[in-house]
Amino acid sequence: MRHYTPLWREHYPVDVVSTGSDLAPYKVLVVPNAYLIDDAGAAAIIAFARGGGTVVMSFFSGVVDECNRVRPDGYPGAFRQLIGARIDEYRPARPDERFTVEFAGGRTARSSWWRDDLHLETGKALATYTDGLLAGRAAVVENSFGAGRVVYFATLLEETAFDDVLLDEVRAAGVGNPFAGVPSHVECTVRGDERQEYVFLLNQSPDLPATVPLAGGGTDLLTGSALSGQITLAPLGAAVVRRG
Repeated sequence: MRHYTPLWREHYPVDVVSTGSDLAPYKVLVVPNAYLIDDAGAAAIIAFARGGGTVVMSFFSGVVDECNRVRPDGYPGAFRQLIGARIDEYRPARPDERFTVEFAGGRTARSSWWRDDLHLETGKALATYTDGLLAGRAAVVENSFGAGRVVYFATLLEETAFDDVLLDEVRAAGVGNPFAGVPSHVECTVRGDERQEYVFLLNQSPDLPATVPLAGGGTDLLTGSALSGQITLAPLGAAVVRRG
């Protein structure tokens, strides 16, 4: 949910796929804590990045194979070359422990729950710890891999900082967003084919109305009203707009 929620709030369409899925249509692959993964799955993720995709991956990934056997040649096992770093030790945090992380531009954030004690190889530090036993070590890693890019979270960043990094990568990869600027309490989904497009809009707020721009207009199938330019949803309101 930590990985999915910021994308949902910003109205980026998300598919939940397996490593056996066809990954070619996608620009960004988000891999949250894939502790157990088989060789074919690891190869699919690596090939996706090598071919030009962006991979955003979180800690404790690639550790064991499908039989729960620890992978040889050091952590993170299947993804050492992909993230461009080796991990000497995993360091789960105590419930009350918090750490300070500083990004390259000077912005700081807090992290908790987990830290990787890692050493950079081809990767570069996007952020480093500033306190504790791992002060100076990378907390977030960026790595160029083939024609693609990889960002690896070695700790659990606080929500705002995590969201910023994830959304920056999605935008940098050129993922389109037809609902940029629409309030986060409005759920937006598009379905269609080569002939017509259907836009489903749900205002989840019991108190706030919302206005959604609709380039080209359309017809609200729930009311039969013709639309031009935008639609206003009442609190808890809904619309299904046919376009095309």
